[in-house]
Amino acid sequence: MKISRRQFVIAGTLLTVAAPLWLASQEAPAPNVPGGRPPEQGPEGPTFHERVTWMKNPSTEAVLSWTTRTPGKDHRVYYDTESRGGKLETYAQKQATFKDGRYNFVQADEQYAKPGYYHHVHLTNLKPNTTYYVVFASDDKASREFHFRTAPADDADFMVLAGGDSRLGKETPTVHVDRRKMNERMAKLFADEANNITCLVHGGDYCMTAQWRHIERWLTDHELTTTPAGRLLPIVPTRGNHDSAVGFEEMFAYPTLDTPYYYSTQLSSRVGLVTLNTEISVAGDQRDWLKAELPPMREKNRWLFAIYHRPAFSSVRDVQDGAGRRGNWVPLFEQNNIDIAYESHDHALKRTVPIRSSAIDPKNGIVYFGDGGLGVPQRKPDTNRWWLQPPGMAQSAHHVHTIKFTKDQMRVQAIGMEGEVLDDFTAKPRDLAALAAEAAKMKI
Repeated sequence: MKISRRQFVIAGTLLTVAAPLWLASQEAPAPNVPGGRPPEQGPEGPTFHERVTWMKNPSTEAVLSWTTRTPGKDHRVYYDTESRGGKLETYAQKQATFKDGRYNFVQADEQYAKPGYYHHVHLTNLKPNTTYYVVFASDDKASREFHFRTAPADDADFMVLAGGDSRLGKETPTVHVDRRKMNERMAKLFADEANNITCLVHGGDYCMTAQWRHIERWLTDHELTTTPAGRLLPIVPTRGNHDSAVGFEEMFAYPTLDTPYYYSTQLSSRVGLVTLNTEISVAGDQRDWLKAELPPMREKNRWLFAIYHRPAFSSVRDVQDGAGRRGNWVPLFEQNNIDIAYESHDHALKRTVPIRSSAIDPKNGIVYFGDGGLGVPQRKPDTNRWWLQPPGMAQSAHHVHTIKFTKDQMRVQAIGMEGEVLDDFTAKPRDLAALAAEAAKMKI
């Protein structure tokens, strides 16, 4: 077909206009204005970045945090078990902050952000499995009313979201389209009350660095996980290799944390979580703590799982990269018969075969899954590795996992960006008495 000069010019003009729009939809540059908030992310209020952090005892305590543009003098949270519509004088309780300050601000931040100030309130003596209505207040300004629900303290069924690596692959802050899409996917899962999702267990690498120009955008994007009704999705944080700067500690402060971000969390009366830190020594104090922590956790819980950033059983990186975790942590996992381990860092989706003693063990092995899909550019996994053979799997796909805990089974699904199920597996509760007897025979 012959194309006229006029048609050629029109087509070229359309491409000239459309191409930048398409590129912008994939990754839009940050406004080159101090504190420039991406316009599609909405206006900034007097308080923003409202969020909930869980580490210890989430059935009875939580840290509530927010950001302001000025330091202010008087910061507090008003809360109640009934909605008060934001009328501050009608809330039953209020609590002042335990920590306030300016987010660490380096020279590289100046082009993309203006300073922000963090505020953290520690709520204690909360009632389990209870909805709390909260307002974040700084001086004479206050947020709208939000709410969150504490974790159950009984043996009720529930679900958590699990995911890692929500950073972008570049130093320059941009509108992170894929992270925002994954946050919107999590919001849809969270808003569906039938799912009974209690929290997001995050495997680390929130943004490119833990410096303010990147943190500010991650916190803004996390607002997308808040439901239209104002329900906040609590975060159980893990430290990743891109979270080394002090901003991570300013983002996830907790007054009773006495270790460098390794700790255990009782998600219900029979579900326990151990969070580890791959950015410090995996031996020494951390291994000693893990060795002491796992036995009582295993005895108490029907379901016990671990989360940490760098994998023991990688899907992408050199096999030797996980040797330290395999040598120091995996034997303790196996001795204490944890059920699953969630890993990140590799930027792919994987599920291993059940593993015990460096071999496939369909009956008593531990499944290692995850590898990081909350928006980070995905890599191609090496599917030839023995631990990724069927029933294991690996592929390149953005994802978040849902983990549903019931008395009879644990069901794990990998959910893709469009809501499709990418992987699905279940596990039954372990026969701990039989495993203990088997271990005793081996020692003889």
